[in-house]
Amino acid sequence: MLIAGPLGFKGNSPLNMAQQRLEIVLAETAGFCMGVRRAVRMVLDAANDPRTALPIKTPGPLIHNRQVLQVLERRGVLRMDKCAGDGTGTAVIRAHGLSLQDQEELRRHCSRLLDATCPHVRRLQEIAKRCAEDGYLCVILGDSGHAEVEGVLSYAGDAGRVVAGPQDVAGLPSAGKVAVAAQTTQDAELFRRTVEAIRARYGECETFDTICRSTHLRQEEVRSLAKDVDAMIVVGGSNSANTRRLAEISAATGTPTFHVETEDQLDTERVLQFRRIGLTAGASTPNWMIRRVILTLLHEHRIRAQPIRHRLRAVLNATVSSGVYAGAGAAALTLANMHLTKLATPMPGLCMAVSFFFVLAWHVFNQYSRRESLYLSEPLKADFFMANDRMLIFLGACSAGLSAVLSWLLGGWAFGLVALCMLSGLVYRLRLPVALASRAGFRSLEHLPGSREFFTGLAWAAVVALLPSLARGPAGAWRVDVGIAFLASFLLVVGRTLTLGLGAVEADQLVGRETLAGMLGPLRARRLFCVLLVLLAVLLGLGGCLAGGTQGFCLPYMLVVPYALGCFLVVERLWAPDSALAEAATDAVFYLPGLLALLAPLFG
Repeated sequence: MLIAGPLGFKGNSPLNMAQQRLEIVLAETAGFCMGVRRAVRMVLDAANDPRTALPIKTPGPLIHNRQVLQVLERRGVLRMDKCAGDGTGTAVIRAHGLSLQDQEELRRHCSRLLDATCPHVRRLQEIAKRCAEDGYLCVILGDSGHAEVEGVLSYAGDAGRVVAGPQDVAGLPSAGKVAVAAQTTQDAELFRRTVEAIRARYGECETFDTICRSTHLRQEEVRSLAKDVDAMIVVGGSNSANTRRLAEISAATGTPTFHVETEDQLDTERVLQFRRIGLTAGASTPNWMIRRVILTLLHEHRIRAQPIRHRLRAVLNATVSSGVYAGAGAAALTLANMHLTKLATPMPGLCMAVSFFFVLAWHVFNQYSRRESLYLSEPLKADFFMANDRMLIFLGACSAGLSAVLSWLLGGWAFGLVALCMLSGLVYRLRLPVALASRAGFRSLEHLPGSREFFTGLAWAAVVALLPSLARGPAGAWRVDVGIAFLASFLLVVGRTLTLGLGAVEADQLVGRETLAGMLGPLRARRLFCVLLVLLAVLLGLGGCLAGGTQGFCLPYMLVVPYALGCFLVVERLWAPDSALAEAATDAVFYLPGLLALLAPLFG
């Protein structure tokens, strides 16, 4: 939807994108606000907890975003049109709040009430209640009929009035004392002008700046950004008041502004006429919807302006999405571990082949199990998987069979290890019996935060480090240098999974997958990653001192530490425009020690 047409393009005329570089400037404040994130998180925690009384229902939409509501509906969070029920289940007060009357109705018609009201809305409700009790006329600047405003009015009672702006002030009743507050998503400039109009009529009045700081920052940023770009895209629900307001603010600057809910609504032919495009999103818009819009623009631009680069990216995406790239990385890491331990492993090429096929199969089935999360967080990978799902599942099944057959050729111990790792993947996703799940508080190991990183790290480390030693018999697995190789591989894989998990936290949580990155948050996840790298450096340093067989290779192996750190620092920036490139850069941490192992003989 074009909000403001090109009434004279700012800076430049429309550009021929075949000769121009596309620049997309993403607003720092785009995406879920604190209140929306909190509400979604509370509902997802309830949906994940087997002890929650079912069904989970919300009177009206939890947030104003249809795509998120559809995902929540698949998780069992349903919408009821009015506050009714049979006395069972869990009712959720949505982020916009609810009137006192409706809250009382909910308590009578459900066994549990979950209050997901945004703290900023809660503060506005308390102000309205307190001012009404003190004899003030409570004037709320807001959208009449909006869920938040209706809820606040119930707290003000007969003293509450709603105005849409300065033009409505003349219609207010006479009053001795007046208090003015605003709907949390209102425009700060409009609030200022409304307060001036009220003061002009009533004299002094009590004012409360209840506009959410997040909302204010978004509005100020969109004003500034719109003046610095050739066109603006605002992503978010058409029924979201704060998103519409962002589009209106942008359009008021004279910059051509497009308001879209999803990437399907993009007029790419028209948008790509501009060289520098700003992009922001409403407070109810998840990151995955923003990413899909960005990727659609970049994809269409490359087709037109960079056909060769587009084909290369398609090849990279296919290699990464199919698991071939990760499998080859596992084979390279296996080579490095064999060099690290200096074991005379029989058939080293066979060990590398087992690692390749095992990780390829693990990757394919893992992507299949999280295909809904992929759709939300990694659109290109999801599109590739859905377009080639049968072929990829066949490839995964064949790879699993080949890894088992080839491990059998290495001996019974090696085969047993591969079989155990495959079994662990099945156990990871196995649903617990209802009674046991209720006592444990989770439905499967998949719902335990950190289990994905732990299981993936163990499985990879077992195949790339223990397998070559077991090919010589069980005694080889108890060597110190093998233990160092196992722990180093485990730390590298956990770090890799943690890094990639940072780009998919929101999507994983929406579909019920808990990860370390989601549990810890970005800041603590970064700290944990640094701890993992320190442990890896200490481990390799001790290995060089304590295990004679590893001494020659531990020092060059340490080069993976600065590489992994540098990759971690840039991968979040790479993730939004190109998750395949981000994953390829991250998985290169496995190729580096393999390359060092190949080059080691050249340096004696």
